[in-house]
Amino acid sequence: MPLIKESLLTERRKQILAAVVDLHVKTAQPVGSKTVVLEYRLNISPATVRNEFGVLERMGLIFQPHTSAGRVPSDQGYRVFVDKVMNVQPLPSHRLRLWGRKLAGRYGEVRELLQMTCRLLSQCTCYAAWAILPRRETEVIRGIHFSLFPDKQVIVILLGHRLLHKVFTVTETFDQNQWQHAANWLNNKFNRVPLQRLIQTDWSQWETPETLKNPALPVAFKLVQKLAKEFWQPGVWMEGLVKLLAEPEFQNLERAQKLISFWEMPQKLVVLCDELINKFDLSAPKAYVAIGSEIPLPELHDCSIVASPCFVGNCLFGMIGVLGPKRMRYPETVIAVEGMANLASLALTAMIS
Repeated sequence: MPLIKESLLTERRKQILAAVVDLHVKTAQPVGSKTVVLEYRLNISPATVRNEFGVLERMGLIFQPHTSAGRVPSDQGYRVFVDKVMNVQPLPSHRLRLWGRKLAGRYGEVRELLQMTCRLLSQCTCYAAWAILPRRETEVIRGIHFSLFPDKQVIVILLGHRLLHKVFTVTETFDQNQWQHAANWLNNKFNRVPLQRLIQTDWSQWETPETLKNPALPVAFKLVQKLAKEFWQPGVWMEGLVKLLAEPEFQNLERAQKLISFWEMPQKLVVLCDELINKFDLSAPKAYVAIGSEIPLPELHDCSIVASPCFVGNCLFGMIGVLGPKRMRYPETVIAVEGMANLASLALTAMIS
């Protein structure tokens, strides 16, 4: 998108752009100068608003969809609104508490927690939502740990770029010393080894008189390998397509078909998220907004995305986001995605740590 000269974007033009965005979001209709004056009491005449419309149009921020119609925001207009104009209010504390309680429930699996996060995000924004654990082709093993629980249950923890964990039930009875010996041996063999290599390793190549001394070792290896296989494949959860299809933009059959086609191919979302991850400033994570043609998938050019990373401690773990029309309620959506990502990160950290 071409750069906007800051000197041209006066406070009054910002107010008028905000009014056009707000009214178009509410009505899905082009916005006229009289409506702006009546709804927002800007103490200027409709003629003055029309003059400013002309300037904003030449700047590429709004356009007239057909002759004698009002104006609607362009992709660049939405971008300027998001970056320079919109006012994001903090989430009400009661809503944060409600979401926090729901995400702090007893989830046995990370996927259950992320599925609930996705569902809550769709419910509170009334758009489609998604959560993803991306696959990392370059992910390497940094640590392996086992903790023994009653009833022959053992928690397997695998540290890569993310923290992976799962509780397994085993048929054999081993003590904590045997599990610790297995962890030490595996850490020695697989430290800094790509996760993919662990997945492809056949245990038979490690069967030696030394390894046979600890019967927990092959069991431990197979559990770690099983955990790695489950998490190496990307996990994708998607909710709320019906909410998005109910928007006026997607009453058009061709647009709706493009959206449904995308939704039925989660691998496209995985590829998209791999690109989005590079957009985040992980030192100060905020929601990233991609609008219309900024999304690198042509079938989503009628949409906008608001996405935010999730963490376990300081480790990037996954991503959540919302898919809505370009005519999105950006302030509410951005703060909802950021708030939900923060709560999900806290819940994930508590679950895995």
